Amino acid sequence: MMRQKTKRWSGLAAVALTAILSACVSLTPDSVYPLGSKYDVDAALLVDPAAPLETTIRTAKSGDVILQQSVRNARAYVLENTVVADGDVSLAVQARTVDLQAGLKFFPAINVGSETALVMCSFDRPAVWTPRLNPGAKGSGRVCFRMEDLEPPVDPATVSLGDGIRSSSVFFFVSDGFGLTESTTAYRMIARWDPQLTYKVTEPARFRPLSAEDANTDGAPSLALRFVVTAEGAQIEPIYIAGNQPIPLEEKPIAIKAVDVFPKTIEYDGATIELMALKDGVLAYRLLSGFSTEGAFLMDLPS
Repeated sequence: MMRQKTKRWSGLAAVALTAILSACVSLTPDSVYPLGSKYDVDAALLVDPAAPLETTIRTAKSGDVILQQSVRNARAYVLENTVVADGDVSLAVQARTVDLQAGLKFFPAINVGSETALVMCSFDRPAVWTPRLNPGAKGSGRVCFRMEDLEPPVDPATVSLGDGIRSSSVFFFVSDGFGLTESTTAYRMIARWDPQLTYKVTEPARFRPLSAEDANTDGAPSLALRFVVTAEGAQIEPIYIAGNQPIPLEEKPIAIKAVDVFPKTIEYDGATIELMALKDGVLAYRLLSGFSTEGAFLMDLPS
């Protein structure tokens, strides 16, 4: 039986981040990538390889998703104590305030650019800014607390978040893009437009990790594999699904040709699929395992 392996996800948008994470490069603005993890695959979708073929084979037509697993933020934290900024956080052209109340929830992310660091960013938008020349055009945004330096090159799967209380006395402002819904911005890159500007709080902010059940997972996307017929035969495409819209990643698809010898097994990031036959644009297959849930990865939904 033929067996074909392919690489792991490099992120939701499959961006080429290896070079970025290998050194502290100078970017304007800095990029802040949420850390994500995958839920376990629905066990009902898997088959026992030893079970009779006639009871376990599924079929797919072009465009059908053959594997889908939801993702979430790698952890979620709650701010245990109300903290206040130590001094004015406004700019010359913009008045700014920030309301850091106990109970705010945060997600872990990696800051890339002027520094490589683990940070905690707010799900909500506790910052409010008012242009001095146009007071009616108020805006709001997220904040991130700086937790610790990370030594490049960074492998997101090895970043240790731990299970204890974490603390920080330094925060900065970030922008998560105008016109985007709040439900998606915890799963995409956010921008740190003024990386040279950080602010202190009068006492350290304390962050308590939440259980997976208490974490904010509204609007979480999914990672998936989709079957698509091509002129040469067919292919299995890595995609993400957000808002019920499937969008291909930049990952290389897995080619299937009508002349291939079946059955053949393909593997992708821990997922194992046994391809039984390809005939008249219909794929017969068995799903043996889902995507790996080990370690964290960088999330970046395209804008």
